[in-house]
Amino acid sequence: MGASPTPSLSLSTGATMPLIGFGTWGLQPPDLQPALQAALATGYRLFDLSPLYANEAHVGRVFSDAIAAGTVRREDLFLTSKAPPLATCDSAKLFAACRETLRQLGTTYVDLYLIHWPFCVKGDAWPPDASARLPFSHAALHSAWEAMEALHAAGLARAIGISNVGPRRLQALLHTARVPPAVVQVELHPYLANLELRSLAARQRPPIRVTAYCSLGSAARPAKYQHDSDPLLLQDPVLLHVASAHSTSSAAVALAWALRHSVAVIPKSSRPPHVRANLRAPLALAPRLTASEMAAIDALDRNHRFLAAGWRVFAWRPDLTLDELVDDPPQSSLPPTSSHLLVWLLLAAAVAGGLLSASRRHRGGAR
Repeated sequence: MGASPTPSLSLSTGATMPLIGFGTWGLQPPDLQPALQAALATGYRLFDLSPLYANEAHVGRVFSDAIAAGTVRREDLFLTSKAPPLATCDSAKLFAACRETLRQLGTTYVDLYLIHWPFCVKGDAWPPDASARLPFSHAALHSAWEAMEALHAAGLARAIGISNVGPRRLQALLHTARVPPAVVQVELHPYLANLELRSLAARQRPPIRVTAYCSLGSAARPAKYQHDSDPLLLQDPVLLHVASAHSTSSAAVALAWALRHSVAVIPKSSRPPHVRANLRAPLALAPRLTASEMAAIDALDRNHRFLAAGWRVFAWRPDLTLDELVDDPPQSSLPPTSSHLLVWLLLAAAVAGGLLSASRRHRGGAR
């Protein structure tokens, strides 16, 4: 319990969330236990979990042992888990999924519960076949959010939020939510800065906090999530130059850049030295990044999704892109009929203006 506390962000609930957490996607025994123990010893207190990661029971045992040994107290931990797609659009299934997570983690509440993917899947089979994948529906998301609000009211989730959503769907949810999301979690890194979403979240009062996953480019992700054309984020010349200037790693630079933008990060590693470095190095570097260094990293944004491959299991249409999966397309400020009418009015005005000018020239010549 002697580890120094990490900086935190205040949530709309009044609670605080650590700015750096530990991700658990892809961690399985035998690597999981030593990685979690190293994380606890280093000072991590936020842990990002999900039933889809198929490791919550293992994680729960590590936490239970640590609490029993006096290494950490439950109230010092910030546990985030997520409602899986199979449970998202049925309130009874959503409650059951949350309670199963609590059972596996050995706790009576989670500090944050997120909708993992904001769309529905029919049946109970995972992964779902094509006939079980339902298109995104604002009405279905509204219904799911009402169930999340009920979870929050029941005390099973101290805060609620949503993951894998774009700014337009988040804005629509804000129009109907009685309890707004405390946190939105998305892929976010220097190649995918998510400026529009971050701006929308920051404008809320109180602000919605943003958590980034894939902050380091997730180079170790499974092959099904990779494209041969994917760039290597941590080999980017700008990140390497900044890292060299501060005698640190490009991973520390990528994480520190997010921290400077008040974005929480949840890096994952199965190697204890990297677990320690992912907490200590970015915290030391973040206040030292110069304005020009931050601007140079900001300029790397290219809307590149490292996890754009492999999500066919969620696609309800064969040609669906991940951009379409997470958000609605931008809408014109005018409905189509109004836009067409405006074009015709402008053309008519231009033609009339030309005729009037020609008439004046003709009259001037007759004099």
